Amino acid sequence: MAKKEDTRHLFKRGGVWWVQSNRHGERIVQTTGMRDLKAARAERDRILNPTGLKDQKDRAEAVLSRVQGIDQKLAKIADEAPATRIRNGWQAYLDQQNRPDSGPATLAQYEATFEEFAKWMADRHADTAELRHVTQTQADDYAGYLQKTVAAPTFNRKIAALALVWRVLSKTARIASNPWKQITRKRFAVHSRRELTLEELVKVCDAAKGEMRILLTLGIYCGLRLGDAALLNWSDVDMLKGAISVIPVKTARRTQKRVTLPIHRALFALLDETPAKDRQGYVLPGIAERYRQYSGAASKDVARLFESVGIVTSAKMDGAMRSRPDCGFHSLRHTFVSLCATGGVPQSVVQALVGHGSPAMTAHYTHIGLQTAQNAVASLPDVTGAAADPAAVEAAQGDLATVLALLERLDASGLKAAAAKVRELSRTQDGKGSGNRQAV
Repeated sequence: MAKKEDTRHLFKRGGVWWVQSNRHGERIVQTTGMRDLKAARAERDRILNPTGLKDQKDRAEAVLSRVQGIDQKLAKIADEAPATRIRNGWQAYLDQQNRPDSGPATLAQYEATFEEFAKWMADRHADTAELRHVTQTQADDYAGYLQKTVAAPTFNRKIAALALVWRVLSKTARIASNPWKQITRKRFAVHSRRELTLEELVKVCDAAKGEMRILLTLGIYCGLRLGDAALLNWSDVDMLKGAISVIPVKTARRTQKRVTLPIHRALFALLDETPAKDRQGYVLPGIAERYRQYSGAASKDVARLFESVGIVTSAKMDGAMRSRPDCGFHSLRHTFVSLCATGGVPQSVVQALVGHGSPAMTAHYTHIGLQTAQNAVASLPDVTGAAADPAAVEAAQGDLATVLALLERLDASGLKAAAAKVRELSRTQDGKGSGNRQAV
């Protein structure tokens, strides 16, 4: 059975549908103007209920308003809930899994920077307790404070560290904007520590005693950075081959590539003062412990030594009251490069010896043999006065070469007998801390 068409209140006249209704006892007839029944029904509904569509719109708007009101209430509740406080900011940063995998030294710098800012806020804006409530004005004021107290490189480093903390904590601390991103970094001219003259090197080495003398010699003849020299381990020192092999701390996080450095005869003489039986752990145990407790302590010790012989370690910055470091342990690294250049050592060899910062460049520059490196370092002058007579060193090297040649001819029983004799001689020589060993 076919479905009956809806024609309530509708009738057709002259091909057009009309609407008939009764309001308050009065019969009302009105044309829809439509010939199509479907269109006529829609017009009928509009005529009979002129407020219907408006009512629907009002109801929809009312529902939407209620939803928005609920959202606003929820947002207000969330905003009023406690968020990360400034005093807890550093621990919150450490707890985040999205923070960079920074090394211990870098994290220590970040922590010092953040805690310095937290103290400043506590002193100046104690009413601001949460990270998200730090305003752009407050950040600008702190930047102005930093600009008056630190040099441009330090200023940039501190602002970058604070911007990083705010970025990492943006979600968990409900931070709407990062005020540190709006602070312009400062321009600065890169200043490198100067190299020492030969006269200054002789003065410093004459004044140095004990482990400090070895530390300086590692800088002069190996070009090691302070951390690598202070924490040098005997396991990285091969007295027989006359070489030191280290993984520089600066590049260790990017690559585990080792840098092999020949032992200059002056350095060899100082290292040889340690009996073979005691060559375990740190080469400079006292300095290593001091460096591990506070890395800046060893640097200050070197600066005091320099100043004791009349070497100025800092210089006034142009147009500022602050001083900048001018001479320190890193100067010995520059001195090593300069001595090599003066001695005619090829640049590629120097690059290999000092260990280039870029892994790609290091790979390019390290295709040199140990003998080439030894010849380069051997050409450097002895400023310590600790080296043995070069003729004696050459004789020792000749003796070693002869012994090694003879060992290659021995059979198994002969090698065992030779090994027993070496152990016997070693026990005799250990107490004396001397012996014919190869040096550059």
